[in-house]
Amino acid sequence: MKKQFCLFILFFLIAYFPTYSIQRSHEILNEKTNNTPSAITWEPNGGRFGDNLLSYSKAKWLSYKSNIPLLYLPFKYSDQLMLYEKETMYTPEAAQLFSTIMHLPIGSKMQLLPYNSTLYISHWKTEITIDWYDPTFIKELKQNIAPRYEIEKTIAPNDCISVAAHVRTGGGFIVDNEQERERCPLRFAPDEFFIDQIARIAEMFPEQNLYVHIFTDHQNPLFLKQKFEKALNNPRITFGCRTQDNYHNANVLEDFFSMMDFNCLIRPGSHYSRFVQRLGNNKLVIYPESIRKTADGKSIIDVINIKTRANNTERWKTKKVTIV
Repeated sequence: MKKQFCLFILFFLIAYFPTYSIQRSHEILNEKTNNTPSAITWEPNGGRFGDNLLSYSKAKWLSYKSNIPLLYLPFKYSDQLMLYEKETMYTPEAAQLFSTIMHLPIGSKMQLLPYNSTLYISHWKTEITIDWYDPTFIKELKQNIAPRYEIEKTIAPNDCISVAAHVRTGGGFIVDNEQERERCPLRFAPDEFFIDQIARIAEMFPEQNLYVHIFTDHQNPLFLKQKFEKALNNPRITFGCRTQDNYHNANVLEDFFSMMDFNCLIRPGSHYSRFVQRLGNNKLVIYPESIRKTADGKSIIDVINIKTRANNTERWKTKKVTIV
């Protein structure tokens, strides 16, 4: 009966209002016959904490821009973040409530409809461009990607320039093997990169002392600390690191939120510390942008980016530096 009434309205509009488009009439019919809300979620990406934050942020951006509710896919450590309380969790039972399940195309954009009972699913490779300077979106992201419980953070001293160095080595993680290191050299920036950038920051602040804390998945952080101290041999620089119980799957949230409060961040091409930069309070960030191959096939970092800002509400100013 309801459908017949809608058809009557459609024919009435076409017959008595010739200037009224048939396309709009179909839109009205669709709105009256199918007004069940849609939602959006994402596919598991098989990655670690930073990868999952990116998948969440992509789907959250689409939700925000299209005014479509988000169903967040649980991932490791998500139950320790505020998004566990603020977002609605995806479940197989929830997926059955939708008339259609649609996987978003990887290479092309499509319109997401808020009320057509569709569960949209984004893929790790789906091309989604996030505006990391959108204040409303970033504010909500910061509220959701925040500790749900009190955590023990490494406190940055306030009587010197504090530097967080995120040195990713793999730490025994089975996926981070030699083949992966060769495939993603920017993700595993060499020790020399960090040593050089610590020296650069020391030159940028010639009248001040530096405290450098090495945040790493290395199983023996003291080894890195001693190596950096010896290489730099600068009395103005004090180093710190975790001295025990350090593994690739330990202290993940503690290190993540600690690095946000340091004045400076030196990071590799890792999603984990990219989100430290995006959500944190750092005023100076240095990271590698590109590599070149030497004659013997080695990957050498040849361009770095230096980002600066006065506070966490200001846009980053970026300077590219070519390394000879």
